[in-house]
Amino acid sequence: MIIGFCWAALSNPIITLFFRHLSVTEQDIYRSLNDLAFVIIISIVLYVKISKQHRKLIKSEEEYRRLFESNPNPLWIYDEKTLKFVKVNNAAVEKYAYGRRKFLKMSIEGIGHQEYHEKLVNTDLDESELSGTYKHRKSTGETFDVSITSYPVLFNNQRCQLVMATDVSDLLEKDRQLEAAYKKIRNSNQTLLQIAWSNSHELRRPLCSIMSLVGLLKEASTKTDQEQYLELLDISSTELDEMLKHNNEKVTEIELQEVG
Repeated sequence: MIIGFCWAALSNPIITLFFRHLSVTEQDIYRSLNDLAFVIIISIVLYVKISKQHRKLIKSEEEYRRLFESNPNPLWIYDEKTLKFVKVNNAAVEKYAYGRRKFLKMSIEGIGHQEYHEKLVNTDLDESELSGTYKHRKSTGETFDVSITSYPVLFNNQRCQLVMATDVSDLLEKDRQLEAAYKKIRNSNQTLLQIAWSNSHELRRPLCSIMSLVGLLKEASTKTDQEQYLELLDISSTELDEMLKHNNEKVTEIELQEVG
């Protein structure tokens, strides 16, 4: 703009100064040539600059296209109004086992995206609330868990959503296994605490009875007393044996759970 302003302001006085010996008509011809030269030079400069920016834009679009296509996670773009897919990457085609043409004829409900659709129709939700974990379905009917991240984009002058789907089936399965293992350990610990309490409290009662009865049996002076003490001793020993068996069964159950 500065060069153009200087050119327009100075070219006319310069032509008048250097070509004052010429007629007014000839000077006007030079002024017209000057204007034409200015237009040609500016056009060339603009062409070079625009061409350079255009090449940068094409390169940038190509890089984004490669990033979209080569992303290892399934990516797609769908129209917010029709819910139809408008673009899918190679990972999505491979993961869901649909051909690209088939994919682009489907809507997001075709892959079991019903819960996401129900959230989407609620216009009060923002993008963070659209993201989450959902059940998706392949062309074979197999279902799996995916973590969805969604962003609004303008694609081909249409309001769309760019979605990245990450398969988290293995991760959720490991979480379920860890939860089951935690519950098993917690139950085992509770059982061990019960056994420890039984050993320290319940077993002491028949054991103390047996020890007392043995002492009384040694000091018994009559046969009747001996028979009575022996009967009580048999009852206490039976009770002690049942408690030990019960505790052993609990320990065996814990060991079997750990092996399983």
